[in-house]
Amino acid sequence: MATKRKLPEVSVCIPVFNAERTLLRALESVAVQTFTEWEIIVVNDGSSGTDETGRDCYKIIKQFRKKHKIPRARIIYREHKTNIGLLEARRTAIEAAVSPYIIILDSDDELLPDSLKALYETAISTGADIVHGGAEVVATENISDTIIQKRVSQMQKNANKIYEGVLTEQAVFDGFLVQKNHTGFLWAKLIRRETYLEALSHIPFSNCVFAEDFLQYFFISYEAKKYAGIKQPVYRYYVDAGISSFQKISSLDRWQKICSTANVFTILFQAVKELPLDRYSQTQKEALQLQSCSYLANNIKQLKESVIPELQPQARERLCEYWGESFVNRIEEALQKSK
Repeated sequence: MATKRKLPEVSVCIPVFNAERTLLRALESVAVQTFTEWEIIVVNDGSSGTDETGRDCYKIIKQFRKKHKIPRARIIYREHKTNIGLLEARRTAIEAAVSPYIIILDSDDELLPDSLKALYETAISTGADIVHGGAEVVATENISDTIIQKRVSQMQKNANKIYEGVLTEQAVFDGFLVQKNHTGFLWAKLIRRETYLEALSHIPFSNCVFAEDFLQYFFISYEAKKYAGIKQPVYRYYVDAGISSFQKISSLDRWQKICSTANVFTILFQAVKELPLDRYSQTQKEALQLQSCSYLANNIKQLKESVIPELQPQARERLCEYWGESFVNRIEEALQKSK
């Protein structure tokens, strides 16, 4: 009788879209973990990129597996023929996973040493559906650009907003949405796969570009029964030095991707209509509305500060198409009064 294969305990999910130059770094950060009961799931989301040696996504994975003598069953490869966005790439990865726990690893980031061990042991000892660890935030290049320095500093602060200890039942959802005692980034978190799948069941197919972490974690925290936070850094998040280029937006296509943040809240406001009233309170509804105002306010600031002047009239029209003209007018008035 054949010996039944022992299933891994953690699935490391890596979506890839034109990030082949950093993919190997992400993969290697998994290979050196002291915790070895993992599988890797790579989803090529219509990527056409190559690394510096000309290898595409599949070849990078194939040679990585061969180098470390990793059994084929421990690296799962899925491919989307066209780019359908990070949300759907992650959905594909979660559905393909066989482990009881999931960790999201973006292809341009890396896991810190011993991170899987720390997260998994906390999950087992606490029974948590979400284990949240700390993160290091660094720029891809050692440069003195003030914009990038501010970006790194702000991301470092946000990434390490962790509730140190345990939250249970409604306190998990309230902690994220209302009290904001922990961040909604998906990375640096170990998440029970069943909880993640329940969260995804609330979300229809969508090609989200921005705020998709908020969309997913909204429902992950809603479905979770227990959260555990630890201060140990488990993740290294890289801020692209090219981020300074976002200061000037000179095409409507690029601006439209920013406006598409509104799609996330369209999905959320529609989905929450079906949630039981005893689990989704008026306070939480108001908190979600405030979040939508905050995201729109950020879009308006980007419109005024980043879009080139000659494109601004068209860009504002596009913003109104996504968010609604009356909503845009109201937030513009509020921003003007707050000056």
